[in-house]
Amino acid sequence: MSLQNGEADTRRWKSDSVLILDKQGRECNKVTTFSHTVGVKPAPGSIELGRGADGIVVEVLDHPELVIKDMNHAFKLGRNRVALELRVLQAVVEATQGLGATRVFNRGTDEQERSWLVRERVFDVHPRGSQAARTALIEVILKILPNADVNLLMLPDPTFDNVRWGYTESNPEPRWILIDP
Repeated sequence: MSLQNGEADTRRWKSDSVLILDKQGRECNKVTTFSHTVGVKPAPGSIELGRGADGIVVEVLDHPELVIKDMNHAFKLGRNRVALELRVLQAVVEATQGLGATRVFNRGTDEQERSWLVRERVFDVHPRGSQAARTALIEVILKILPNADVNLLMLPDPTFDNVRWGYTESNPEPRWILIDP
């Protein structure tokens, strides 16, 4: 996906902007395609994946590899939060050669003026990776957004952590990934 000024400028996204290699040095880029209309919210699935202070995350209908994050707050606060998340996730993707954050496909505001975004889903893997690798990603995130909602230490329950150990459909290599700044 290509982003300019925080806006999605394409209807299809492909993870070919960064060469992703697995631990054996083999290319593991897969093409993730999601046809949609920019600014139009896709149909949500019935599976809720998370609920936090700023929003609720559910699967996209018929696309378990993607999630919709619906913001809790209407009007300016919600729109600013989506724009902030988009900027931070993109900056972390760029700073980590495409590995350290989820990619955003689409965003908009619904009829109740609540903002939403569609991003990659992280599939959790156990056991989790090392604290050292996690700390390295956290340091990158905090340089980009000093007040990011991330913890230096791994939380015992990964459900409540905004930095998750897992993989995305476009890259099956387990790694630490920022899902929510």
